[in-house]
Amino acid sequence: MFDMNWTASESNWTVPEAPQTPPWYVTTKIQVTLYAIIFLLAVIGNALIILTLAQNRRMRTVTNLFLLNLAFSDLLLGVLCMPFTLTGYILRDFVLGEAMCKLIPFLQACLVAVSAWTLVAISVERYYAICHPLRSLSWQTLSHAYKTILSIWLCSFICMLPIAFLSELKPTIKGNRKCRENWPTLEYEKAFTLLLDIGLMVSPLVVLAVTYSLIIRTLWQGIQTDRASHSTGNSTVEIYVNLQMNSTSSWRIKNKTNITRQQSNWTTLRNWSDESNSPIGSNSSKSWVSGLRRTNAERSLRNKKKRVIKMLCVVVLEFFVCWAPLYTVNTIVLFTDQYVYDTIGYTGISLLQLLAYTSSCCNPITYCFMNVGFRKSFLKLFSCVKRSRYSANFRMEGSDCQVDLKYSNQRCSEN
Repeated sequence: MFDMNWTASESNWTVPEAPQTPPWYVTTKIQVTLYAIIFLLAVIGNALIILTLAQNRRMRTVTNLFLLNLAFSDLLLGVLCMPFTLTGYILRDFVLGEAMCKLIPFLQACLVAVSAWTLVAISVERYYAICHPLRSLSWQTLSHAYKTILSIWLCSFICMLPIAFLSELKPTIKGNRKCRENWPTLEYEKAFTLLLDIGLMVSPLVVLAVTYSLIIRTLWQGIQTDRASHSTGNSTVEIYVNLQMNSTSSWRIKNKTNITRQQSNWTTLRNWSDESNSPIGSNSSKSWVSGLRRTNAERSLRNKKKRVIKMLCVVVLEFFVCWAPLYTVNTIVLFTDQYVYDTIGYTGISLLQLLAYTSSCCNPITYCFMNVGFRKSFLKLFSCVKRSRYSANFRMEGSDCQVDLKYSNQRCSEN
């Protein structure tokens, strides 16, 4: 009478299994969660970088200006591309219209080009700054960096115009719509895709590999020179200095950096350098002190450059690890369409797209962990927000607290 969908087997009742959740539903939930996490990290992290570099004038260097451009492109990639890509994946239908079908792929291609060519500009700038510092003094300025960034954006817009003109909505078998490029022939599409691979992946990778290899070699030679100078400077030198007390102190200098006291009745190194009656003379002592300070400053600057280069190499590695698989698969699809879909499937391609978007949130994390200056600036930015809120609350209670509000804002602007 009632169809309960049961079966009998040897007087044992067998209850049918509950309907299983479709696999695509599970993967969709996972991808939505991952997209949300990457989107939040990309927007918040890159916004913090932009605010930090815009607020802190001391960090407005040529390299940081390029990093600011990189953060801006990553922010736009997260805001303008990720939500629409996720919507199309969930609905299996492009519902945003013809105009957005032309705009979104065009913007995504432009932003990838901006990121790749900005990394190339950073590597070239670092190469001349470290390997040829005198030659770079004439053009390594903020105004030149602004012109370079403007050229990068213009070139990316011009090179990606075919995507904007040829993208259009196409009907699918199930009656939905998909956004695809409609090329006159397959040969034109293959040629354009190969040019993109060369311009956005192969050529930048070659330039980055060459420039950073030369930079690392130059830094390594500087380190070897420091080690050689230390090894030849192990002999000790005795310096006797006449003090105002008419007594003598003996100083032993080891490796030209560490000064140890051997006898009592001593004054500071400052008194020793100012004393004209010393056996070696005040001029030579001052020259030795200035040379010592210059050596330490050069070593500190070299170590700072090493840390910056390490961070930039990680940024480059993240970019190519995230974007190279997607561009490789897109190129293979043009030649063996069915093989790619049979191998990795539609879900695999969407995961590669997600991996590509991951690059937009990697840079802020890298800056925070590998750059002390960025980390301190992030903390100062949060402290400024807290001080502003604290002063604003007191302003509501009385007019005497208005000075605190102005002082708080002034401190934040100076930092």
